[in-house]
Amino acid sequence: MPKNRTSSADCTNTYLKLFEMFDKAGVPPETRWRSLLLFFREMKDYHYLDQDQKIALLGQMEDILKSKHYTEDHLISTIRRCSEIFSKPIVKQLDSMVHETSSVIDQFFSKLSSRYGDISHLESESMAIVAESTDTTVMLEKLQSAFRRVKVLFEEDICHLENLAFIDPLTDVSNRLSLDLFMKNASARWQADGHPMAIALFDIDHFKDFNDTFGHLIGDQVLKVVGAHIKRAREEFDAQTEAIAGRFGGDEFALMASGPNAHMMASVINRFCKVIKNFNLLIRDTEGNVEKNNLHITVSAGIAVLDSSTPHVQTVEQLFARSDKALYHAKHNARSHAVVMKPNDTYLILDEENGNTL
Repeated sequence: MPKNRTSSADCTNTYLKLFEMFDKAGVPPETRWRSLLLFFREMKDYHYLDQDQKIALLGQMEDILKSKHYTEDHLISTIRRCSEIFSKPIVKQLDSMVHETSSVIDQFFSKLSSRYGDISHLESESMAIVAESTDTTVMLEKLQSAFRRVKVLFEEDICHLENLAFIDPLTDVSNRLSLDLFMKNASARWQADGHPMAIALFDIDHFKDFNDTFGHLIGDQVLKVVGAHIKRAREEFDAQTEAIAGRFGGDEFALMASGPNAHMMASVINRFCKVIKNFNLLIRDTEGNVEKNNLHITVSAGIAVLDSSTPHVQTVEQLFARSDKALYHAKHNARSHAVVMKPNDTYLILDEENGNTL
């Protein structure tokens, strides 16, 4: 019998056994209840759910089968509870983004308020200079000096506001807007001149558990450490290759490169993963005394390259998707390592010691 026909028969038998189990458990033949329970059963394959979400959803399934309470109201309340479980990580991430955005807005209004005062002072100072000066040359010099001082303050504000717009305030790496602009420009260079491009996506392994154990303030320090090291990794690219290190949000970061040596990305990220793994984290109390020592974190990374060896990849969106798939492979098959999606769509897991395949 052909393999696909055998697989189809196995699948049919599996579902028949499931329906028999539903019958024994008293699950009504009504389609929505059985569809919901089938979803619970298959959720282990849904990579967008974290472990806590899967445990919570399994709890929902157990409650359903134990209670045998298959009313319409119970179905609606179960679906509502599932929606809350799905949205919890997103709500948490949004809260974090709102907190960081609020900090940026506060800085902006602080600068704005300060400059209102400077302009008011400039007005008073200018009027005083005009009233007191009898020598026109001296008066103009004093006015120029007063305006120059305020001009310098505004120039500093412009630099600061540019940082607020393009730099992640917590980690001091580029933010999502900067990464998007870089990808757009790199895509244009690829289309015009064939400049290769590489994207590495990575996140911190078990970061939620670390936050829950040590608190969000310590978690923020971890994000700063990772940000500092990815900035150093960016500097490994030569002057011919443009590179950017940034944070998408939460514990998700990226390193992107565009230019003749973009293919260096695999070795750069491989060294970066090793450096992070060997970094000794210290937790200190408010007086600076070390409370915990020898703590370590790891990162998993997914890498993809856009060049002449990948003719089936033509857009930066496709490149990003390949990096994301490589990251997913790393998280589930090679945690704490860098994984490269090769031109033939297979995965290469890098060895920390020398960059070879594990």
